[in-house]
Amino acid sequence: MAKTSSPRKKTKAPNISKVAIMLHGQEYIVTCGAGEEKKLGELVKFVDNKLSEAAKTGTNVTETRLFMLTCLLLADELLETRKAATQIRKDDESLMVAAVDHLRDRVLSIAEIATKG
Repeated sequence: MAKTSSPRKKTKAPNISKVAIMLHGQEYIVTCGAGEEKKLGELVKFVDNKLSEAAKTGTNVTETRLFMLTCLLLADELLETRKAATQIRKDDESLMVAAVDHLRDRVLSIAEIATKG
């Protein structure tokens, strides 16, 4: 016998806020965690700036295409940032190894001087 599921009541989550945002002159209602409105505002400003960048390409594009181009710009920026962060971690590791090697050599040098003296 197959089980059937009954529809669940949608309950309002107490820690959720509805916020009106503007992206490229269009208003959208979104939800965010209570207390996250300021961060959401920063994200909206960032994305809206990227939308403006994409709109400056000079071509007449639909809103959907503009949002798609903006997504690609943001994805490119994210991937480049991740690559840079990975390289920085590798560079930091190399510097740390070099510093430890240098300290080891100094300790050995001091130990050698101390045993001769």
